[in-house]
Amino acid sequence: MKKLSIIVMMLLATGSMKAQEVYDYLLDKSEQVINNPESQEFDLKVAQFKATAMRYFRKHIILQEGSISSQWLDEQALALNEFVTNYLMELSKNSHTEGKARKAIIMKYCKASRNHAMFRDVDKQESETFIVDKGGYTPFNLNTNWVEALAETKEEK
Repeated sequence: MKKLSIIVMMLLATGSMKAQEVYDYLLDKSEQVINNPESQEFDLKVAQFKATAMRYFRKHIILQEGSISSQWLDEQALALNEFVTNYLMELSKNSHTEGKARKAIIMKYCKASRNHAMFRDVDKQESETFIVDKGGYTPFNLNTNWVEALAETKEEK
């Protein structure tokens, strides 16, 4: 996952990706995992979250604003990807720690996703689908400004 983030950031820095290509690329990568019958359950659930979150913020910004900026889409998709990657890496690095420390990491990221709502008056049942899913690995609110949530988690390190 970290390798994917680095590749995407390098392509952005060199200017070789055009508008909305980051969003499309990350959504396509998630869909490839989802559609691969050999995908492991963990990878499948993480990919499902990412794809659902990307579709969610694209749909809701169009409903709210009537139009969409490709740059905004790319920024949100990249921040979402980095947010989830950082979360999973932090959990992995601390897998040997006690339950309290692990729970603190989970709560830090959950709190960041809740603290930065993107849209007003959303269906809580839809936006909190992954929070309610007790078997999920990404217990985050879909109604999140991922750029702001990512910044919050980086500040808390």
